[in-house]
Amino acid sequence: METIRSQMTTPVISIYSEATAQEAAQLMLEKEIGSLLVKGCQGYVGILAERDLVHRIVSEGLDPKVTPLSSIMGESILSIDLNATATEAGSLMKEYNLSHLTVTENDEITGILSLRDLVHKS
Repeated sequence: METIRSQMTTPVISIYSEATAQEAAQLMLEKEIGSLLVKGCQGYVGILAERDLVHRIVSEGLDPKVTPLSSIMGESILSIDLNATATEAGSLMKEYNLSHLTVTENDEITGILSLRDLVHKS
């Protein structure tokens, strides 16, 4: 059975939690990606997906030029092993109502897997 290795997005792109929503949106557009890992002083502290920008910035009328990522990012970073199957990843996303998972190999984050990746690369 095929693993998620061929479906995940690499390399992992990250941004610091003090950055603004606008800076994150510009980076996502530039890199043509739908999520970013968010870094803090002690490593990764969250994940920011496109839907976070829509749900938390647009729908609440916040100013993306001044809103820090720390106030809108998802704080749950759920990981799945590189050798997992698409079915396993999809089940995990459904169970936790997530659109993105980090993909790990030997406990190191090597990629990000999105629902979009599962649908378009299957």
